[in-house]
Amino acid sequence: MLISEVKAGMVLARDIIDDNGNLLLEQGIALTEYYITRLTQLGITSIPIYDPYAVELKKHSVIAPEVREELTLCFRSLFNKKSQDILNSGLRTIYLKQIQQTVGQVIDNTEKNLGQIVNVQVRQPTEDEIAHAINVCLMAISTGLYIKLPRPVLMDLAMGALFHDLGKTVMPTIEGSIASDPGRLHPMYGQQLLVKNKLGTIVARIAAEHHEQYDGQGYPLGLAGKEIHPLSRIVTIANHFDNNMNMAAKTGQPRGKIIDSMLANGNTLFDMYLLRAFFHTTPLYPVGTLVKLSTNQMAYVIKNKARFAATPTVQIAERGPRGYNMITGQMIDLAMKPQITIVDVIAD
Repeated sequence: MLISEVKAGMVLARDIIDDNGNLLLEQGIALTEYYITRLTQLGITSIPIYDPYAVELKKHSVIAPEVREELTLCFRSLFNKKSQDILNSGLRTIYLKQIQQTVGQVIDNTEKNLGQIVNVQVRQPTEDEIAHAINVCLMAISTGLYIKLPRPVLMDLAMGALFHDLGKTVMPTIEGSIASDPGRLHPMYGQQLLVKNKLGTIVARIAAEHHEQYDGQGYPLGLAGKEIHPLSRIVTIANHFDNNMNMAAKTGQPRGKIIDSMLANGNTLFDMYLLRAFFHTTPLYPVGTLVKLSTNQMAYVIKNKARFAATPTVQIAERGPRGYNMITGQMIDLAMKPQITIVDVIAD
């Protein structure tokens, strides 16, 4: 929730940790005016607040919580290996085998939920690299299922999406010294590592190409159009969307600008066909999001429609003693009320 909307007595939903990994406040603590003021002074713009109504709305997840947790733990254990250990012993460890098995479960779970995919929790707000990789993986799988990719291709897509940023963990070690612009080299390092570990040429291509652009202005090779593998094009879209959603949460940028900008760049930065498929499975405002309307009212998102990512159905909320409580019956389908728009996100 935006720090400006937080009130004393609200309960913290997750630990707050600073950039150095220090615990500032622990999950479950009731916030005081002092805590809120101090967090504001530290430059923190939003914090996770426990909201029982939002929790109820978000209870339907595309994958079981234990499946996501297992994937997170295995992936984190793999990434926590030192760069030299990854290079020397490779990735073919018990963690990798478990990741492959769990990805199969993720595809199964997502396929079962595909008919209601815009109304279940897929992406989770995060600044964490591991959670970002899982977000990109889940959104890519949803798009792949929507366009009816066969199971072996979905596995390549999922693994490529999950490991798309792997090169970031080994760049300085491979290079011997940090390059002048190492961020633009990580796709190639990721490709080399995935090829070395025999995860398949397609998985490796996805890592290599996830920053290429449809018009040839991307990196590292400046590939264009059909030179870029279709699965790489999907991961490019999912990666760009997740990064921009996280940035919007920090800066307060209106989310509507994200979808407008991405659609405006169809067949420039992105493959337009795949971009439209992506937005048929990925909502801009997931169910349970607390938003501010142009009427200056607060509302919860309660339903999305596949072709109307920016205009969900919302239900007006009023301030209660510890957050926002529903006012029964006041629902607005924003697709039918173009004069009412979402102007801000209060809490994801």
